[in-house]
Amino acid sequence: DLVDNVLRSLDPDGRAIVVLHYYLGMPLPEVAATLSIPVGTVKSRLHRALGTMRIAITDATDEPQRETIAGGQLA
Repeated sequence: DLVDNVLRSLDPDGRAIVVLHYYLGMPLPEVAATLSIPVGTVKSRLHRALGTMRIAITDATDEPQRETIAGGQLA
């Protein structure tokens, strides 16, 4: 449910790319051809959409963030 809600909150361009690539299994060049946009545009929109999704899911789960302290140990 959480992923579906976050997916619905994406802009239409990002949502289309995520659905075509991850849900339908299309390779990025095929996604680009389907949407009539360059592969580089597909990659950048996918990167932006995944970042947005990652932030939204992290915020929704409210997991406490562990802080790194000197020496590389976690607090």
